[in-house]
Amino acid sequence: MPQPPGITIGKPNENCAATGEALTPGDRIVSILMLDSESGSQRLDAAESQWDEGWRPDAGLDVIAIWRGHMPEPKAADNSRPVDDEDLVALFEQIAEPADEKAIELRYVLAWMLVRRRRLRFEGQRDGAMRVRRVSAIGALLDTTPIEVGDPGLDEDQLEQAMERVAVLLLGEPEGPVSAEATGDTP
Repeated sequence: MPQPPGITIGKPNENCAATGEALTPGDRIVSILMLDSESGSQRLDAAESQWDEGWRPDAGLDVIAIWRGHMPEPKAADNSRPVDDEDLVALFEQIAEPADEKAIELRYVLAWMLVRRRRLRFEGQRDGAMRVRRVSAIGALLDTTPIEVGDPGLDEDQLEQAMERVAVLLLGEPEGPVSAEATGDTP
């Protein structure tokens, strides 16, 4: 049986779904997340005034969620990530069987980065391996059994430095420090 398409929330649309007019930063909006069994999720954003006046999306799709908010300020171009979380997950999966020490270290560092970004769930450490499970964008576990990630034996400082190097290389930004609580170490 084929797996249904994933659900992604995505960023707000630039135009009002009701009128087609541009939404500007600070505008009050109503966001509607809908699901189509063939193409996955679709997000619509409408001016709150249009929603309050009775506008509703076509009934052809199942509504998953509706929420109110503000149209955010656009992010500066230098804040954009050249590699998003999905790309990090794909890279993590590509090196499922690392062949050398550098690949083992890279996979371990990627695993911690994805734990921090809530794309992997940390399930503990055993027999020199970190145990994680993949998590969907809405928090559902994707794996029935934990994935074991070889631990290259990095201490907290070395892990922090390695994460920063990988983040700068892949994302153009440093990752924050790893806490002792996240690694399971006690001070």
